Amino acid sequence: MVQSLLNLQPDEAVANVFGPMKSAQETLARLAKVVEPMGQLAQLANVFEPIAKFQEELAELAAAFEPIKGFHSRLENLANRFEPMRAFQSQLEGVAAIFHKQLVQLAAAIEPATAFQDQLQNLIRVFEPARALQQRFIQLSRAFADDRSENASSADDFSRATDAQGKGESNDARYDGSTVLL
Repeated sequence: MVQSLLNLQPDEAVANVFGPMKSAQETLARLAKVVEPMGQLAQLANVFEPIAKFQEELAELAAAFEPIKGFHSRLENLANRFEPMRAFQSQLEGVAAIFHKQLVQLAAAIEPATAFQDQLQNLIRVFEPARALQQRFIQLSRAFADDRSENASSADDFSRATDAQGKGESNDARYDGSTVLL
């Protein structure tokens, strides 16, 4: 392989070295297209503030309802003996049942958000190596940088490369006679 690389032009030789990473770069470029909609999803999280306030109010209502439950059991005994109280006791049961049903439905409506949160936690684990790999490649790039402009060049090259990735442009190695741009 070394002999075949020596027979190529410098840009072709470097392109051959990085060839196996082409598919990975294309996959990572697709990831950049997913990041923007993720930001839009963050805006949807604004829904939780009013829901949390509503939950606090209902928690107070539930606490206030506790004594009514005791009253309800006494009322049930009374309703068994006194017919006119059955309608009132039935209404009280109906209100409690409707509250229960609505709360179960609200909890179920939040399920997609909790499932999304689980997926995000999984994505965090899966993408854990990304930052460390990025830093290692930046460090490796410094070994090939022109010593006279190493600091500015590395930062500029990284910015150009990430901008190109975000726009879906090619990241093929190009040889301009003095430096290799990725």
